[in-house]
Amino acid sequence: MNAQQQLRQIPIQQEHVPGAQSVRSWRRFSQYFVMLLLVVIPVSGLFRIDPMAGAFHMLDYQVWFADMSIIMGFWIMAATLLIFMYSWAGSVFCGWICPQNTLSEWANWMTSKMLGRRALMMDITGQKMKVAARKNRWLNKVVLAFSFLAVAMLFAIIPLLYFFSPTVIWSFLTLQPLPEAQGLLWIYSVCILVVLIDVAVMRHLVCKYMCVYRIWQHSFKTRETLHIAYDESRSDHCTNCTYCEDSCFLDIDPRQTVVFDSCINCGDCVAACDTLHSKSKKMQGPGLLSFAFGQSKPGRNGLTSLLSRTRAAMVGAIIGGLWFSVGIINYQPYVLVADKAELLQGMTSNDYRINISNKRYRPADMELNIEGLDTSDYSLESNHVHWETAGRKDVIMHISPNLKQGIHRFTVHAKTSDGWHDDFTVYHYAQSAKQQGS
Repeated sequence: MNAQQQLRQIPIQQEHVPGAQSVRSWRRFSQYFVMLLLVVIPVSGLFRIDPMAGAFHMLDYQVWFADMSIIMGFWIMAATLLIFMYSWAGSVFCGWICPQNTLSEWANWMTSKMLGRRALMMDITGQKMKVAARKNRWLNKVVLAFSFLAVAMLFAIIPLLYFFSPTVIWSFLTLQPLPEAQGLLWIYSVCILVVLIDVAVMRHLVCKYMCVYRIWQHSFKTRETLHIAYDESRSDHCTNCTYCEDSCFLDIDPRQTVVFDSCINCGDCVAACDTLHSKSKKMQGPGLLSFAFGQSKPGRNGLTSLLSRTRAAMVGAIIGGLWFSVGIINYQPYVLVADKAELLQGMTSNDYRINISNKRYRPADMELNIEGLDTSDYSLESNHVHWETAGRKDVIMHISPNLKQGIHRFTVHAKTSDGWHDDFTVYHYAQSAKQQGS
């Protein structure tokens, strides 16, 4: 027995993850759940982007870029939690969550069903697909083309949901467009074209050669993170067998994975090897492939290893979470600002613009009062403001030109029907009649 054979007989002690046999079912559930979540999030109002207001729509509230604590706290928390996940589970995001991969797998399955497995052999080498002889019919190709188009039309709606309300989208789809849906046809057509090119041509080429996000994940990947482990002590079971390699849609050998490779921890090779062993009478026991977290070291368990690699990420997540919580607690549903209106058409130096904003997507009423000036020294366009939904409104305040020369301090008080109140102080310099005339 040579040295290499002796090394193969030494078992590798690794922390195995149970349930690898059902990994394919769990992965499908995860992928479909994420796709459903992508629709539920904007439809429920949990998160959308309001392009007209230049703000985020979260539940019934607008979040402006001025709400720095909420925005920065959330992104710090989200980014560090993602780093935690990458340091623990490697590129599992690509195999279990990424919608691009889900669509690519469906396109591969549909192509294989309609044209045969050899039709999937496309790469940047320019090799043409080879349609199976028994499936080389126009009907199969037409069904495949219409399937791609139907899926593109369906999934092209998802990005629109993040910029338009469900009511606007529904009016557009039912051919009764609201005024807010103007230009939506062109946007929808572009989305259809992008998705159609993806499912018909690109697919996993995006994952293998174009996805910068996947490369970023590799920055946190080590042999300690979740990866595919191969039991070399039973390598005799693999003689003339490439079943696991054939099951990999990224064309890699799961028995020779390294830190920097295209593996996305989908687990299809694990399921394939387990399935083959369960059907074979000669090969007893589980498959030779499994999920594992690195190699065990004396005095160091998997939890200790995980904590050592994710300590900084957890600290960042806690800081981001606290910052986000502070932003939520101090959130202001209304904004009051008063400034000179002389730059507006028809306004003079004695005119002020009181700009008030309702940041909630619900009706609201606000009362305005001026303190520091006599009622005869100013006129207010309106002391009552009403909103049907979120938005900004201006109330013009005109100060009498007969006001005594000098600096006058006045305060704009605002109070809403739901108990919110705020004030804004302004210093106005009143000129003499002679100065105004000049």
